[in-house]
Amino acid sequence: MRRISLMPLAALTALCGLALAGCGNEQADTRAKADVDHVRAGSSGSPSARPDPADDESGDSEFIAFMMLLNTVAEPCLPELPTAVPPEESEAMEEIPSDAPRPDELPLPDEPPPSSEPRDPEEAFQEIELSSVEKCDAEQHVRRITKALAAGTADPAPGDVAAVLRGLGYIEERIDGPQRARGGVEFTLDLRVMGGSLCLSGTTTGTKTTIEPYGADVEVACTEVRG
Repeated sequence: MRRISLMPLAALTALCGLALAGCGNEQADTRAKADVDHVRAGSSGSPSARPDPADDESGDSEFIAFMMLLNTVAEPCLPELPTAVPPEESEAMEEIPSDAPRPDELPLPDEPPPSSEPRDPEEAFQEIELSSVEKCDAEQHVRRITKALAAGTADPAPGDVAAVLRGLGYIEERIDGPQRARGGVEFTLDLRVMGGSLCLSGTTTGTKTTIEPYGADVEVACTEVRG
């Protein structure tokens, strides 16, 4: 198992926390643990497990830079966080009687019973609907990738497309391909972090680029949902 140094991991955790707080994605809470486990475990023997960025600190730094890129691209899509308590809520808080039960005295809700039915293995391979924030985020990535590819050669080779994607900050571990197919060069980008589900499937001829966003479960590779 690959190890990640403590300092870069601490920075990564802080960045991920900011991204999760800003995003407000309802799906993120339920899938965040699974994604963090993938990042920490790296290549654990499972064919679908994501590899660690690298064994050394330089690889950790590259992954942190990738996380910062995702956070920067997503900034226009993040909802504004409230900076102050509205006056009506402030007045309501002042009207709470002094003998009201404290939070630690309130009865806890009953926990739902665990499901006895195992998850259908095929469910993980089904496409997931993207949240509104992820759809907006996808538009930002599609725009910057399409612009960069249009500035390249008219008939790019797979290596040319890979160089453009890496130049934009996408790390090799999250790029599948590129390879020649259907009269152009195909590639897939895995942009899933903190339980998100965003994947991009693209094809470019140099003069025309088509990129489609879709959602994939963190338990499988993006290419296993759309291959």
